[in-house]
Amino acid sequence: MRPLCWHYVGVHIEELSVEVQVAYGTSCESTVAWAMGMLADGDWEVLGAWPRHAVSATFWRGVKEDFDSRGVDKISLVCALDLDAPKLCGSVKVLPPFTRILGCGYVPAASNADVLRAEARRVVRGAASVRAARVALERLLAQEGACRAAVLATDFHEALELFRPFYALGTHYRALVRTGDEHLELLGRSLQRAVRRHGRFPDLAAATSFVADTLARHERRLRDRDLSDFERPLRCTDFPMARQSGRVRGRRGSLDGRSP
Repeated sequence: MRPLCWHYVGVHIEELSVEVQVAYGTSCESTVAWAMGMLADGDWEVLGAWPRHAVSATFWRGVKEDFDSRGVDKISLVCALDLDAPKLCGSVKVLPPFTRILGCGYVPAASNADVLRAEARRVVRGAASVRAARVALERLLAQEGACRAAVLATDFHEALELFRPFYALGTHYRALVRTGDEHLELLGRSLQRAVRRHGRFPDLAAATSFVADTLARHERRLRDRDLSDFERPLRCTDFPMARQSGRVRGRRGSLDGRSP
């Protein structure tokens, strides 16, 4: 695990299901958690992957120890579904992941439902309020004539209420969270395809190592391609944000010039 920066404005934590071999040639479904972080200038980086244990407190304690050992001193926001996420940092603000409003059932990649899920996620993170997000989602599904159960969670109205802290953020912070989720979505799709191609893992440790290595490769690939389709917030600029046409370069170091 490489050193990290000392301060991340946002840390997005996602969970990935993997198939792990157990006794007598059978398999079971386990979970690997992975994360990416956003810096105050809009830069981002993959933070790592960890086996997701059943005991939440143990998991978050392990993640915090990992971050501490790699130079992280402050995290302002965490996007995670787990209510134990504050254990990552004493004063951290916890926001729900944007996947919270989506249905959890499997849909084939590139299917109509999958495309609509991506659009629903974009609508929620781009809305200005809970009410605006609700109206936009209703309009989206009405226009497409899609089956709501395949796209949205059954309790999506209640789930949207959890996003009030997100919409209450200042413009710059809200833009950083939105941009972070865009990168998280892109990385997550590539990661899911890689895990499906791999198939069964001998144990959870092997699955975690595979996820970490795959994320590192995808991060290098994304930093070498044009990400002009993504909004990237800039310092000292007015919003709405200008779209960037240049390449996003990797950057090491902290925001105040200290080494990580």
